[in-house]
Amino acid sequence: MRLLQLSFCLMVLFAHSISGANILTILPSVWKSHYLFGRRLLQELATSPANHSVTLISLHGEENAEVNQLPNIREIRVDGLKENWLDMGMSYEAEDMRAQSVMERFTRLIYAGTTNVDLLLGDGQVKKLLTSGERFDLLIVDLFLSDALLGMAFYYGVPTVALSPTGANSWLNNMFGNPQASSLDPSQFLAFTERMNTRQRIVNTLMSTFERLTYNFFHLISQQSVYTKHFEPLVKELPQYRELTKNLSLALINSHPGLHYPRAYLPNMLEIGGLHLLQEKDLQIPKHLESFMASSPPGGVIYMSLGADIQTAQLPSEKLAIFLDVFTHLKEFNFLIKWEKDEFLPDYQLPEHIIISNWLPQQAILAHPQMKLFISSCGQLSVWESIAGLTPILAIPILAEQEVMAKRLQLQGVSLTVNYEAIAYDALLHGIRQLTLNLTYGQNLKKLNGRLISKNFNPSARAVSQIELILNSAGADYLKSHANALNFWCAEGIDVLLIITLGFCGILTIPFLAICCILRKSYYSQAAADHAPYRATLKAVGRVHSYGDGGTCSASVSSEPLRRTRSAQSLSARSSTSSFSSTIPTSSTSTTPMDLTPPPPGTQSLINEPPLLDMYVNPRIFTTNRDS
Repeated sequence: MRLLQLSFCLMVLFAHSISGANILTILPSVWKSHYLFGRRLLQELATSPANHSVTLISLHGEENAEVNQLPNIREIRVDGLKENWLDMGMSYEAEDMRAQSVMERFTRLIYAGTTNVDLLLGDGQVKKLLTSGERFDLLIVDLFLSDALLGMAFYYGVPTVALSPTGANSWLNNMFGNPQASSLDPSQFLAFTERMNTRQRIVNTLMSTFERLTYNFFHLISQQSVYTKHFEPLVKELPQYRELTKNLSLALINSHPGLHYPRAYLPNMLEIGGLHLLQEKDLQIPKHLESFMASSPPGGVIYMSLGADIQTAQLPSEKLAIFLDVFTHLKEFNFLIKWEKDEFLPDYQLPEHIIISNWLPQQAILAHPQMKLFISSCGQLSVWESIAGLTPILAIPILAEQEVMAKRLQLQGVSLTVNYEAIAYDALLHGIRQLTLNLTYGQNLKKLNGRLISKNFNPSARAVSQIELILNSAGADYLKSHANALNFWCAEGIDVLLIITLGFCGILTIPFLAICCILRKSYYSQAAADHAPYRATLKAVGRVHSYGDGGTCSASVSSEPLRRTRSAQSLSARSSTSSFSSTIPTSSTSTTPMDLTPPPPGTQSLINEPPLLDMYVNPRIFTTNRDS
């Protein structure tokens, strides 16, 4: 019996080691390119020697039968996300995208992303999964405006791997604590390359500040409400949303320094540009397309697609007419056009050298020997597939990040650009002729291909090995930066700058105020000492006048010696040097100040009046005069 129990335990352990980890993946984005990038990573995980099992929640589940062929991938499709995206003012039409300003598009993206996450977490299949009791070992999530999904990692108690199919953005850098400078790293919402002039740096700084403020004080609040709404009933003690970002273990970024620009990344942020590329042996083309391309004229084949989501069929009629005129004129080429409708234009007869299709195996088509040119909007996945197939690009960018990519490709000599507003017959014809006849573009493509795609660098293997490291080390906490624990004010150094400014002002202000107080006190003390004699003089004069005139007494006391006290002598000495001495009339024998009031005219008896100060100092003079 014990032997049977032991054998059963060994079988369970062996089966668990073979099955690998149970991985939950959520791709909430409505952009199909995001789904294709994430699906390729899941295929690598499902076919790896570890034999991982994957549960995928997305919008594009049943549209791709290739994923369902893998036994280790289970898909849960959530409906209604695309309709809600359109209701929030977003669009898949090029005209509508170009009409929106940067601020309008940014604001609508935040609203649409938050409401889509709310719909996804409220879906019946997702709720059933959460309450089923199934456990997972890892969460892989596309964190483009879907931060509330980090509650899944807390609910299951697992580490998190973040996907970024469009490259690193300011939000992802903020969550991981990765440094980002406004003067070096342009915003994804602006059509700026990394080499910005002064005006562009000013605009980029303002836009980056607006992104950070909006993210911290608007987007996070809305995501916090969605997170609380769906996870509070499942967990008794729910932590603050900002604490969930500390559980981020790894970021997989669809970029490459040779195609974008070199910049600093933390050890747990990996660039895996080109991960979605298939092996050459896996590229397959349907038979009718293979025969069409093989039987093309000597010029070859030109393929036109504006992306997985932008609809070529929704272009304005005048622009479609220009494209069709150019394609009809170029009889030496066959044309493949991605067309989202079942029927072509009602009043237009499709020529024999043009084929339309709703979906085409793009990488296999671009790698075909007969492929000569790719007319593209310069999305990231399309650019990688074009470089892998050595096919030059005629770029017609729609969004800001596509304009930046078109500029970089043109600088490297592998493409030409026709602005969307400048689409004209001559511009398109000149671009096609230049790219198909000039062999320099093909040579530059080979050099770029050698830098980006090499046998020594396998992005899919690198991503899988790093995910294995996260699983084996329970999150690889030693790779996480402490910078994600800082808030906006601390991360930007605003608190330090404020303290330094206040300290500097205090160093200058406190001594200034102290000196002012000391000088003011000294001034008042000196002023009190200087003005005391003037008050005493006025007091003496006032007392003389209060007793009336004593002019008749001067004759009897003219020869009496003047006796003064020490205070009177001091008063006389100070009064003689004061400013009033020049205006006070004095006698020929004394410097004592006299009465300030001149004698009235015609009174000769006052000429012999004794000095008034003498009367004040020697009261006997005044008494004698009164008695007489």
